[in-house]
Amino acid sequence: MARRKSSNPFEGQDQPAMDISPLIDVAFLLLIYFLVTTTMLKQEADLGLALPGVASLNNAPVDVDQMVIKISADSTVEVNEEVIESNPKSRRLPNLTDRLTRYAASAKIAKSEAAVIINCHNDAKEQRFVDVLNACAAAGLKNISLSD
Repeated sequence: MARRKSSNPFEGQDQPAMDISPLIDVAFLLLIYFLVTTTMLKQEADLGLALPGVASLNNAPVDVDQMVIKISADSTVEVNEEVIESNPKSRRLPNLTDRLTRYAASAKIAKSEAAVIINCHNDAKEQRFVDVLNACAAAGLKNISLSD
C-alpha cells in the first residue's frame, strides 16, 4: 500500500508557538517614552489650594473687601452679580483676569489682603472652574475660598 503524503509539514511535531516577550518589552518602552515626553500645561500644573483649617473662636474678624466669582450651570462667569464671560468654549478669560489684576492692585494700595470667593454650581464644567483658578493665579491672588 502506498502512503499518502500529508500536506501539513508540522505533522508529528509540536505546534509552533510565538514568543511574545519582545512584544511586551516594546510595549513597556513605549509606555516609558510617553510618560517621559508628556508635558503638563504650566498654568494648570502649579495650582495649589490651601484648604481652610480649624479657626479658634478668639480670632477677631478681619475687614477685607471680597470679590465673589460665580460660575453658573451653563458656565457663565459672573463677578459680583455682573456677567463677565458667557461663552463656555472660551478657555482664556481676559476680562476676568484684568478685573482680578485691578482688584489685587487696589487691595495692595489699601494695604489689605485681596480675597476671592468662588461659588461654582454643581453642574458647571470642571474646565471652567480651572480656567477661573488660572485667572486668579495670573492676577497673583493667593487668598481664594470656595463656597456652594
